[in-house]
Amino acid sequence: MLALLVLVLAGCDPETEGKVRYKPVLLPVSLTVGPDGVAVEGETSFITPIGEFSIGAQYSLPPRDGSTIYVLLRDRKKGKTGFDRVFRVQSGRDQLTVVVNGTTTIQVKDGQVLIDITGGTVKKVQFKRVDQATVKESGDSLWGKTGAKWSQGWASSLYTPFVLTRWAYDDSTIDKWYGLGFIWFLIRLALALVLLIVDLVLSSIFLVAQIAYLIFGATGRNVVWGVAILLGIMIVAGTRRLLY
Repeated sequence: MLALLVLVLAGCDPETEGKVRYKPVLLPVSLTVGPDGVAVEGETSFITPIGEFSIGAQYSLPPRDGSTIYVLLRDRKKGKTGFDRVFRVQSGRDQLTVVVNGTTTIQVKDGQVLIDITGGTVKKVQFKRVDQATVKESGDSLWGKTGAKWSQGWASSLYTPFVLTRWAYDDSTIDKWYGLGFIWFLIRLALALVLLIVDLVLSSIFLVAQIAYLIFGATGRNVVWGVAILLGIMIVAGTRRLLY
């Protein structure tokens, strides 16, 4: 009973003398990702669907004020180029973090957060209020800054690890089309295994580039990319000489 009382009082805000107002840590709304797409659970007035936009297309989101954030759910396997499904979340004046599958927490930056749902591992997205003192402390720490820069590096990278394998592999057709779906699954599986070799090479290169970005910034990452391209050209040229 004492522990419950402490938890309740921790979520209360004083409004007037002798009165308290309970303020839940989690917003009463969430996004669920399933085979049929993305659904809104809970109080739908907190979330407004904005629309779907092709990845790489030059699109602009409607202006937002300090009481809203944008959540982008990115599915690289949808369509030819992949799509971003955009939602506007009403946060009030509270700062929010995004909780994925109940454990992974993603920091909201500049009023916007991008979540990649391509691999199918993301099932539920929730929104949690953040105490201002906690935000300042974690944001000013070396670990917080390093984590933010690491995430920023991948967000601006030309490639993310094993994206080709994830694109090729799909087991959703195994029991469809009277056996043809299983054959199509085997073809995609074989392609995924071939692309896995390419992914291993590219992931190693881009991991080194990511570390360079963490230490030296965008210039260091560009140097790693440039050296990798030059080595690739030299390997191709050397192979052609041996063959011809």
